Amino acid sequence: MTNKKLTALIVDDEKEARDLLRYMLKEHKEIAIVDEADNTESALFKFLELRPDIVFLDLIMPGKNGMEFISLVKKQKLNTNIVIVSAYRDMAIEAIRNEVYDFILKPIGPRKLNKAIEAIIKRKEEHVSTELNAIFDQYKQETKLRISSNNSHTLIDPKEIVYCEAQGSYTHIHMDNGEIELSSNNIGRISEILSEYKFFRIGRSILINLDKLWRANRSDYSCILIAGKKEVKLYGSKKQIRELCKIEINK
Repeated sequence: MTNKKLTALIVDDEKEARDLLRYMLKEHKEIAIVDEADNTESALFKFLELRPDIVFLDLIMPGKNGMEFISLVKKQKLNTNIVIVSAYRDMAIEAIRNEVYDFILKPIGPRKLNKAIEAIIKRKEEHVSTELNAIFDQYKQETKLRISSNNSHTLIDPKEIVYCEAQGSYTHIHMDNGEIELSSNNIGRISEILSEYKFFRIGRSILINLDKLWRANRSDYSCILIAGKKEVKLYGSKKQIRELCKIEINK
C-alpha cells in the first residue's frame, strides 16, 4: 500500500452521527476526511468536486435517499468505495443489489469500522496491483517487435534475438532459445526496424545483437556470439569486423 491517504466523505443528516464517525476515524491514520454533508443533494455536489476514495453514507435522509445517491455515484464509474452506515438491517439486502458490500449497522463500534476499512484497503491494494500488472503487460507488448511472415505476425523481444541472417528477400531471425523465426522482411528492413536497439551489420547478410557478442576476431574476420549456453561463430566483412573490434573494446 502506498503512503497516500484514502480520502473520505461523511454523509449523514444527524450531526451527532457525523461527529462520532469523524472522531472514530481519527484512529485510522490512513484515512483523511475531506468533507461532510447532511443531505444527498449536498453530498453529490461535494462528491463530484472532491472525488473521494470512500463515502460513509446513511441511507434514510430528507430529500433523495441514500440508494438514489448510490445510483447517481455509480454512473460516474469512479473507483469509489461506498460504506453504508445505517440502523436498518434490512437495508443490507438492498445495498448488495446496488453492488455495495460494506455495511456498518448502527450503533457504530470500533470492530465494525475496522473491518470495513480493512476490506477497503485490501480491495484498493488489489486494484492498484491489477493496474500495475496491466501497465507492465502493456509495456512488455510495446517493447516487442511485430515481425511479419507470409500469413501471420509474431511478437519478438529484441533482447532475445541473437542474430538475423538474410535468406534472399526473407530473413531468418535466430533466437536465444534456439528457435528460428522467418520474416518476410529483407535484412535491410529488419536492420531499420532494429535500429533503435544494439544491433550491428557484420556483413551484407548478417545482423548481430551486440549484447550477445563475446569476441571479435581480426585474424579470420569472425565473431563469436553467446546463444543460450552455446557459442555461435559468424563471419563478416573485413571492414565491418574491424569496426566491430573497436566496438568490443569500448563495451
